[in-house]
Amino acid sequence: MKRTPILVYALVALLAAVGCFKRPTLRLENTGSFVIVHVETLGEYPTTVRRIRVKDSSSGKVIFELLAESGTPQIYNFRLSAGENSIHVANPEHGFYRVVEPSGKNTFSLQSGVRYRLMIWGNEWSASETDLKF
Repeated sequence: MKRTPILVYALVALLAAVGCFKRPTLRLENTGSFVIVHVETLGEYPTTVRRIRVKDSSSGKVIFELLAESGTPQIYNFRLSAGENSIHVANPEHGFYRVVEPSGKNTFSLQSGVRYRLMIWGNEWSASETDLKF
């Protein structure tokens, strides 16, 4: 049966391709007044992050959104604080982000006691998501 090695190679290639398109691992480190959002691969390598969105969970309003503009932006982590945050919270090793929201502003505000939804996309169509509250 010469088909068996071909099928095995095809299956291995398919599994490798699927592995390349998995969602970023998302871990929050809450320190009280701020949260460090970890997206590192294997705990130490930057991860390709093409889109970041923070929205108010109750209203659905997008508070902050970054979208990959050029290159392949890769980040380790970023910090979100209760109060004012710079639109440049994610500093990619490679590539650049475009600020979608807030439009025309240099900061965005996150309030204590408000529940937010954090969504992060890598190379896939679906996002890694978690709740965020200060």
